Amino acid sequence: MLVRWRDAPIGRKLVGIATAAAGVGMALAAIALTSYAVKQQLDAIESNVTAVARVLAINSTAALAFSDAEAASETLAAARTSAYIQTACLYTAQPRTLFAQYSGSGGGCPPDDTALRPESGLDGVRVVSAVELDGETIGRLYVAATLAPLREQVTGQSLILLLVLVASLFATVLVVSRLQRIISVPIEDLAAVARRVRDTRDYTQRAVKPADDEIGQLVDDFNAMLARIQQASDETQAANAELQAAMATLKDTQTQLVQTEKMASLGGLVAGVAHEINTPVGIGVTAASTLQAQTGDLRALMDQGKMKRTDLTRFLDVAGQSADMILSNLRRAADLVHSFKQVAVDQSSSERRTFDLQEYLQEVLRSLHPKIKKTQIEVDIAVPAGIMIDSYPGALAQILTNFVTNALLHAFDEGQAGTITIGATRDGDWVTLWFADDGKGIPPENLKRIFDPFFTTKRGSGGSGLGMHIVYNLATQMLGGRLNVSSTLGQGTRFDLRMPMAPGGQHG
Repeated sequence: MLVRWRDAPIGRKLVGIATAAAGVGMALAAIALTSYAVKQQLDAIESNVTAVARVLAINSTAALAFSDAEAASETLAAARTSAYIQTACLYTAQPRTLFAQYSGSGGGCPPDDTALRPESGLDGVRVVSAVELDGETIGRLYVAATLAPLREQVTGQSLILLLVLVASLFATVLVVSRLQRIISVPIEDLAAVARRVRDTRDYTQRAVKPADDEIGQLVDDFNAMLARIQQASDETQAANAELQAAMATLKDTQTQLVQTEKMASLGGLVAGVAHEINTPVGIGVTAASTLQAQTGDLRALMDQGKMKRTDLTRFLDVAGQSADMILSNLRRAADLVHSFKQVAVDQSSSERRTFDLQEYLQEVLRSLHPKIKKTQIEVDIAVPAGIMIDSYPGALAQILTNFVTNALLHAFDEGQAGTITIGATRDGDWVTLWFADDGKGIPPENLKRIFDPFFTTKRGSGGSGLGMHIVYNLATQMLGGRLNVSSTLGQGTRFDLRMPMAPGGQHG
């Protein structure tokens, strides 16, 4: 019931509160008036009975003195004129026995007055009055009065008061039901505006001010709050628009930077391979030039008819050696071109294909050989043969290239010797590729930021801060794997890439 009352409309609450307050007030007033009236009448009855008892005691003196019981009874019978007196009992002093009595509707008198005491209460009034002669007490008069008439009167008055109270409450409900609208209607209108604002998020709506009272002040404050919210909302929308534009610009910039980083990595690969190819091509050109010169000399001897068997034999030896040198160096150049072509094509595209993990990693490292051979770093591959992966080789080549480049740039000082180890283990449909170096290691404060974009400790030495960020995105998004890093200062760094043998195809 309390919950229902708490959740009731404010108009109903106002009617209930006003009715309850009026009812309680009127009930207290009725109780107070009735109590006062009863007290007044009770005092009047007690005074009347006491006066009657005194008169009867005085009038009974002669009868008691002459032992005239009949006269005493006639005197006591005069009490019948009072609607309240029920019994009048006259007792002698010596001995204390009943001498005469008047019995109305209240019953008889006790044989003596030993236990009779004066009393006054809601159940009746008892009065004891002495009968005296020449200053000597010759008897006692006991008078008992009932309050039944008073109770009947009070009951009637209470019924009248109850009817008046009910009628007053009914009139109060009618009046308050009309007047409560002065308070409830503006509040309900205010609540309706608040609900519309909540549902539509239209902060331009305003509540109507009913008057210049507290409710009017509440409406003014509510409208002022809506105005501030509207202003804040407009400012927020403008800020959001600017933020979205800035985010779009930042995203485009980041995409361009990532693409630039990939192209820079590919450009470095091109430069290294081009430099590496120069050696076998140069040897081939030298051998071809030697063969061309020897051929010209032999032709001149033949044209002059001076060619000897020894000249032909010497030419054939030079030609064979030159051909061997040209062929071996062209094959070496072809291998470099093949590795570079495969890795370059993979890095510049996002195509998916099946490949042998060991063979592909060797091709990637072969393309990185020009960069590695300038250092004192050895690279060991501990990848079992026959691990066939249906994945994205370009992403894997980019990851390995960044691992190697990052190690050469950060893990070792210039001219320092060290070892890079690349290994792999297969576990069901998953393979874990790990990359470890025995270099300087990564400080703990940098380890947790290593995959953050633009974080680098070599910004002035060729580091852009995007390499490891690209690695993390390729490993987790394109390859569908998980990438973890661990490092100890002075002992090196290890990356573990756990990836599925065949990603779910979300990138294909």
